[in-house]
Amino acid sequence: MDGLEWQSPDAFNAIQRLEPSLPHLKPLLVAFFKGAADTWKRFTSEFAPGGLIDEASQEERDLAWMLPTNDINEGALGSFCVMMQQQPQLTLVGYNAQAMFFRNDTEAFMKRFFVEPEDYKFIHSMAREVTVEDKKRRHEIVQHTEAKILQKKEKREKRKQKADATAQRIAGIAMVLDKEKISTLKGQNLKDQLKVFKSAGAPNLKGITANTRVNDIRVELCKAIDLYKSGQWKIQNNEPIAESESGEEFDMPDDIDDDGNESWEDDNL
Repeated sequence: MDGLEWQSPDAFNAIQRLEPSLPHLKPLLVAFFKGAADTWKRFTSEFAPGGLIDEASQEERDLAWMLPTNDINEGALGSFCVMMQQQPQLTLVGYNAQAMFFRNDTEAFMKRFFVEPEDYKFIHSMAREVTVEDKKRRHEIVQHTEAKILQKKEKREKRKQKADATAQRIAGIAMVLDKEKISTLKGQNLKDQLKVFKSAGAPNLKGITANTRVNDIRVELCKAIDLYKSGQWKIQNNEPIAESESGEEFDMPDDIDDDGNESWEDDNL
């Protein structure tokens, strides 16, 4: 609108591509601008030449700066986020205590009704009890986190043992380079040959998994044999291929990241 390039040109281009399927886009946009025109005039009047903002110095503008919206203080969650930014060491129990203290005007209640030292001692004892419970809760969280870490380590070790066992088994299987024999293979024998060819570096099997249709596996293995005999690929000593239950393939690494890789286990390997 100001003659300059859009701040998000990709978003604007996407809207233009969708325009033929949005017959009411233009009239709705025009109606919105007409309805907002009066509001824009009212909001921008304070920036008019000769006004307070226009004549204010940079120092005065810096002193008067504030957030354009009050969103961060809207609701309990917004208040909690602001408090945790200011006091990151604060616990949830501590925040709740402060929130109730100010919301319930607890200070005025204490000034009015707390007349004996025992009243304050009682509050102190309750605070200690809450602190102990909070420490217990945090300790339980730590224990739960450590248990999850240990469980992931055990799963990684189990996957590594399976991969090693698979590597040993596949290493002992001879590659079948006879297309007629390949055409008669089925079940685990066919899956084993698929793993052998993949481990050897057959270039046409990247999208083929143990869940692929049997006939398609045979066809692709026969193609791999033809490619091998024509000299388009050579046998390599690669690591075995791990497959998820969905059939997606992964190269098996020496160590597996803790996040997002638990689906690598496959009882068929």
